[in-house]
Parts: sequence; C-alpha cells; structure tokens
Amino acid sequence: MALIIGVSAFFQKDDQHLRYYLTVFTLCMAVHFFMLEQYTSTCLALLGSVRNFVSSRTKNVWAMSLFIFIAVSISISNIDSLVHILPSVAIIAGSWGLFREKGIAMRVYMSCGTVCWLSHNLIVGSMGGILIESIFLIANFKTMYSLYRESHV
Repeated sequence: MALIIGVSAFFQKDDQHLRYYLTVFTLCMAVHFFMLEQYTSTCLALLGSVRNFVSSRTKNVWAMSLFIFIAVSISISNIDSLVHILPSVAIIAGSWGLFREKGIAMRVYMSCGTVCWLSHNLIVGSMGGILIESIFLIANFKTMYSLYRESHV
C-alpha cells in the first residue's frame, strides 16, 4: 500500500497534492519502521510526515530550518557509519525543495533526496529500498518531463 501511495505522490503535477500524498506515505513508512522496531527511522518518518504537511501550509524558512535541525540531529546522533550521512543529505534536500521551491525545481530537490536514499539502500543492500526509491525516481522524472512539456506548449 505504501508503494502505491508513494508512487501516486510523485505522479502528482499539483505541488499541494504531492505534499499531501507524501504526508500519508511517510506516515505509512513510520508504521512500517515501528513494526520493524527501527525507532530512529520511525521518528524520522513521523517528523517527515509532519514536515510534509507543514510545508503545505507555510513556506517559512524558520519552520524549514527547524525540521532540518531536528532531523539532522536525530540522524547524526545515531550515525554508526559514513553511509548514514546520506539520509541526512536527503532530508536537507527534501526540506529545501518542499519549503522553498515549487514545480519542477521542487521535484529536482526531491530527486536529489531520492538519489541519496537510493545510494544508501544500494550500499546497505536493502532490496525493498532500492526498488521503491528507483520507482520513485522514475515516476518523479516522468512528472518533471510532463510539467516541462506542458510549460513549453
């Protein structure tokens, strides 16, 4: 179910709809991580869900900075390998995109975050993570292409 919601998110051409779908998707991921007893990931996913929703209501740079600070603090306090820096970079890119950009530019930042997560999953050998992030990347690029094409018609 989370995969369907996540893919649907990246097919959204409307920025607000993308944020709403991402809110639900990251909430589903929080439940997933909780059931796997991955509590750091659970906290980051819950924070991400709140961040996605708040970014639909405000573009305030202080709100963005607060979410980045909290997420990076959680990530850094739990880093046990350099590979775990990639999710922090993904959080920063996603937060910047959601709070400061719109349209294709927002999706470029989201794609940068997806590439970080994909790289992380490749390194740690998470086959499910590789699959979901690859699908997200393809869906996001398809939507960016559609938006580009529509803006030049």
